[in-house]
Amino acid sequence: MRTFSRDAWIEAQGLWGDFPDEWKPWRHQAAMRGMLYPPEGTRWDSWDDDEPSQRAMMVRAMRETPRLLTKAISHSRSWGEVVAYVLSRRDEMRADLDDREREMARRRADEPDGQQAAASLKAIMERIGDS
Repeated sequence: MRTFSRDAWIEAQGLWGDFPDEWKPWRHQAAMRGMLYPPEGTRWDSWDDDEPSQRAMMVRAMRETPRLLTKAISHSRSWGEVVAYVLSRRDEMRADLDDREREMARRRADEPDGQQAAASLKAIMERIGDS
């Protein structure tokens, strides 16, 4: 683990001053990985911005995919790596979901609708009755 000077520690603590308590678990985890300083950005940044800040992306991850964020921090040494990991995994999850939705649509298309099912059942019942 990296070591930091007392001055760096004090400076980093000051920079974390406007971050709410919501950040505590990830802040601690990040510090244990050597990320003493907070991610870039301000509290007014939004993940809907054209180019969202690291801070805005972290807020989104904390609220929407907290387990993914925890995993991203555990695999990273910088906030930039955390953002890249989260975005990469979200893209993979989105692609998996799209694949599943296409497969379900294909299966639904192959299944008979209500009228087809009723007609098939009627034909079977008629054949049974003719026996």
